[in-house]
Amino acid sequence: MHASLVPTANDLAGLLAYVLGNPYLFISSSTVMTTGLIIGAVAVSMVPRSAPVMRVVAPPLAMLLVYFGVGSLILATEILVRFHASIPDATETQFASGVGHFLEAAAGIAVLSPHLRARSRLAWIVANAVAVLYWTAHVIVLTPPWFAFQGQLEVIRAAALGALAAGALVSAFLWRTAPRRR
Repeated sequence: MHASLVPTANDLAGLLAYVLGNPYLFISSSTVMTTGLIIGAVAVSMVPRSAPVMRVVAPPLAMLLVYFGVGSLILATEILVRFHASIPDATETQFASGVGHFLEAAAGIAVLSPHLRARSRLAWIVANAVAVLYWTAHVIVLTPPWFAFQGQLEVIRAAALGALAAGALVSAFLWRTAPRRR
């Protein structure tokens, strides 16, 4: 039998019950911020491709979503691998949440994809730098709640800031080696 890709009313009711039963998995500073990014991606996708704003906004928004999606999946995987033996239900729930965040970011990038073609190297360097600055401020000011899963807040915050520092170094290196306009 072929499974339908369209969710049924029961599927949607089950999802709503799950979200309402586990609100801290879905309603956090990261989720609210990323939902804002997705709404921004949808709004940007409605702007004509030739609009000047597209050259400026689309690449940084895409990079913000890349960092969010990859970071969420890495953290969810770390939680699953590290703690699954002792607390399988909680780690599987966190993993499902991380996969959901990754898919949300992928959807935002997919919406933006028509606006990401033919962008200069400099545009992508700046986009990466903007994403690093945004996520560094986010990690410091609005530390995502699942960083603290099982008391690992300081380790995960340090790892996230280390990864963001590496992203900043990549931007700096690429900026320095970029061909200069004459």
